[in-house]
Amino acid sequence: MSLFNKNNRRQQDGHRQRAVDEKAGVRKSTGSTVHKEAHTHKRGANRQAAATLTLHSLFSLHRQEGKDALNRLLKNPVASLLNSLLIAVAFSLPVLLFVLVSNVQVLGATWDGQPKISIYLNNGVSQKIIDQRIADYRENPLIKEVVYISPEQGVSDFQQKAGLQDVITQLGFNPLPGVIELLPVSEASFEQLDDAVIHFQRMDGVDQVRLDRQWVQRLQAILTMLERFAVMLGGILGLTVILVISNTVRLSIESRRDEIKIISMVGGTRGFIAMPFIYMGIWYGVIGAVLAQVIVFSLLTVLSHEMMDIAGLYNSEMVLSGPGFSILGILLLSGIVFGVLGAMSSCYRHFQALVPD
Repeated sequence: MSLFNKNNRRQQDGHRQRAVDEKAGVRKSTGSTVHKEAHTHKRGANRQAAATLTLHSLFSLHRQEGKDALNRLLKNPVASLLNSLLIAVAFSLPVLLFVLVSNVQVLGATWDGQPKISIYLNNGVSQKIIDQRIADYRENPLIKEVVYISPEQGVSDFQQKAGLQDVITQLGFNPLPGVIELLPVSEASFEQLDDAVIHFQRMDGVDQVRLDRQWVQRLQAILTMLERFAVMLGGILGLTVILVISNTVRLSIESRRDEIKIISMVGGTRGFIAMPFIYMGIWYGVIGAVLAQVIVFSLLTVLSHEMMDIAGLYNSEMVLSGPGFSILGILLLSGIVFGVLGAMSSCYRHFQALVPD
């Protein structure tokens, strides 16, 4: 019995020891897992902090380079102003042409030469049908104004203009029909007016419909030509802006040759060396765009009285309007883009000899 009890006790002690070892292993494994998770979390936090520090340093570097480039321009105010004015003149010319086209479109919608639709009614048509046609035309979104000329009024106008007072008396009857003149809206295209003429021709009481197509075609051709010319002029003058900025940056690079060589010898990359010159090009483009806006508004202010006199000759109350915010935004964005392109082209050409690969 004693041997049995001893063996039984040994087995129980062995089971207890294994349980203790298993618990210790679990605790050790748990502690190791927690330690690894903490280490991973700490490493992720360090990476995030390093990334934030890098972005902050990069932002600070660009801000400092932008300030330095602006200060260099301010140290030579006369040369910087002359270059900026040259850029401003190149920017202002296509903008002024665009404003001219826009105002011609507005003026063309209100003068006597505006295209009209003349609807000649049948002889003897009742007044009820005439009133119905006038009401239909006024509800049409393409029509801005409806004018009815009765046969009697037509005869009176003809006698005054032609100076033939006795023609109708000698004829014994009035050959002129009633006419409804329609003044389309300025936004109506030639295709829309052509479709409207076909629709009006099918109405009751209408004998003939005429549209001043020749004037519409001439007006659209002139405006289309001016718009294309403005785009082409903008492209040519945009290339001029790039060349002006490139030449200005080239002079700045030549004046800082020794500085560029020293920075490249201590490990400065081409991108780092080109950064101040790129910001110089951006400042030239932005200042030129702002001055172009000043030039445009100044010229429009000077020409406003003359434009009002011209509008008065055509019985129009048009007020000369300037470029909208979208045009001004495009002008400012173009200054930035052209400044970057001009500076980069100059840096690429001159860094080949100054900065080794």
